[in-house]
Amino acid sequence: VHTPSVVVEMGESPTKSDSVLGDPAAMVTFYPNIPEAQPSIACGEFIFLMDCSGSMQSPISKQSKSQLRIDVAKETLILLLKSLPLGCYFNIYEFGSTYEAFFPNSVKYAQSTVEEALRRVKLMRANLRGTEILTALQHIYKQPSVPGHPLQVFVFTDGEVTDTFTVVREVKSHRLRHRCFSFGIGEGVSTSLVKGIARASRGTSEFITGIPPQT
Repeated sequence: VHTPSVVVEMGESPTKSDSVLGDPAAMVTFYPNIPEAQPSIACGEFIFLMDCSGSMQSPISKQSKSQLRIDVAKETLILLLKSLPLGCYFNIYEFGSTYEAFFPNSVKYAQSTVEEALRRVKLMRANLRGTEILTALQHIYKQPSVPGHPLQVFVFTDGEVTDTFTVVREVKSHRLRHRCFSFGIGEGVSTSLVKGIARASRGTSEFITGIPPQT
């Protein structure tokens, strides 16, 4: 099908001297070798914000032998880390009364950075007292964006902050530059916070309670 070809049509005896049908016509078909352009894929910048307040040490539900909330959140975070696309950038923050980032800035997804992140995730403890998410979010929003990589923020929390409206408003004020996805961990989590920050940034929210769905 890619072989060049030529079709020739002989002219007819014209009824008029200026008729185009009187001239022969030729159609040449060929396929030039044009290299495919390599698409520029925007992989994204992924920021994970993990609640390490004291309440995350509680069981995820009232059922016997329930996992601790911090352990469930860590398992979910590890799954997401291992599912990130090659070429993206990421960072992880743990927060409570204070906050701390794993890396000074978002780092490129590579074996060395992922191994370091996984090592530190496994060492996470629910020992940072309160649930002050606002200052951590404000710090994240102040960081320069990675060019060509849309920002996505993932929040893991079981707590109810005292200034839910302020937190949602802060997320909403940056809705044009990022999306926020939230995970509510355990029974009694603040649905207004978890749903509010996701809705404000056109993201989605999920709740992990340890309770099997009703059939």
